[in-house]
Formats: sequence, structure tokens, C-alpha cells
Amino acid sequence: MKKRIIAWAVLLSVCAAALGLWCSAAGKTARTLPCEDEGLILSITTFDGKSESKPFLKCFGHTWIGLDNRTGHTVYLKDRAIPDGEMVTFSVWAVSGLSGLLFDLEPCYIANYGRYTGRLSLSTNIGEEQLKVIEDYMEQHDKWTVNKNCSYWSVHLWNAVVGEEAALKIRGFVCTPEKIEQAFSAFDCVEVDKDFSRAGGIYCYKDGERTELQLCA
Repeated sequence: MKKRIIAWAVLLSVCAAALGLWCSAAGKTARTLPCEDEGLILSITTFDGKSESKPFLKCFGHTWIGLDNRTGHTVYLKDRAIPDGEMVTFSVWAVSGLSGLLFDLEPCYIANYGRYTGRLSLSTNIGEEQLKVIEDYMEQHDKWTVNKNCSYWSVHLWNAVVGEEAALKIRGFVCTPEKIEQAFSAFDCVEVDKDFSRAGGIYCYKDGERTELQLCA
């Protein structure tokens, strides 16, 4: 009888704790990030791969960063001039013969092949002084690895630029698009299928020099 009472007490404690966690999560208000259609707009976009997966062939998705120039003047990212009204995207890829950090590849995949349908994006305004933070991060992290993949790379760059209020909290050791989507749920300003048509051509940096690239036919 005593063991049964203890068992019920433990069960009730677990249920109470679970209810407390649920109530705490339910009580949280989704945050809105400041994002005006002017100035510099930083975005993080993630795609969980579901719309491109097939039976016995899973697409694991992709995550990337975007920079949209609405300042009224040209800004520079490394040696790339980004005129007013244009944008650039960047992320790391598992490629051979290149550094792994590629620019404007995602918009080309979207425009030419209809890729990444259902992608989710979070955007916020940043100051031009934050371009140096982005450049420094690129210099120190320009390769894809299994444990530091495109999702890890993108979310850590995002967090380095936007600060604590807009930082994305990722649980676990491996960062995936699904985990980034879960982190997006803390915000109420998530955009579906963000437009990237104002980006330019594909390029990368090889031995410190910008090298133009093209999609294979």
C-alpha cells in the first residue's frame, strides 16, 4: 500500500511538472522583430526539405542568410558592391574544390528549378556597421562540415549580428532546418516563400579573389 501511494505521488508530481511547462510555453507571447522596408534588412531562411522529399529519398533541407539593401545608396560586403534595391544571399555548401561559402546560389535554384517551396524566413533591420561583423564571421567560418552545416553556420551568423533579443535558441547538438523552424515559433513575423529575385549571379571566393560561377546545364 505504501509503495502504491509513493507511485501515485511520483506520477502526480510528473504530471504537475509537465502541466507547468505547458502552461509556461502557452503563456509566452510571440515576439515581433523590427523590420521596416528601408535600410539594411538581414534575413535567415530555412527549408525543411519536405516538399522535395520522395519515397525512400529524403531531402534534408537547407538554411541561408540574406542581405537586402534598401538604404538608398550602395553598400559593400567584402568587395561586392550591393546597389540600392538589390540583395545577396550566402551560406556554406558541401562542395569540392571551393571554400564552401557560396553567394546567390539559392535564388538561382528558386528561379530556375522552383526549389525550396515552403521556405520560412525571419527578417530584421541592422545597421551598416554590422556588415563588418558579417565579414569577420565569413573570414573565420567559410567551410561546411557535418556538425557545422549550413543551418549551424546560418543561425550562428544570425545570432552574432542581431543580438540577444532576436537570437534563435537551438536545442541539441546538431542544428537542422526543423530545429530552426521550431525556434521561429518564438516570433510572429515569419514569412513564407520570401522573394529573392533581386539577387545577382552566383559567386564564391577562391584564394581571396571573387570568382563568378554558373549552374551546370
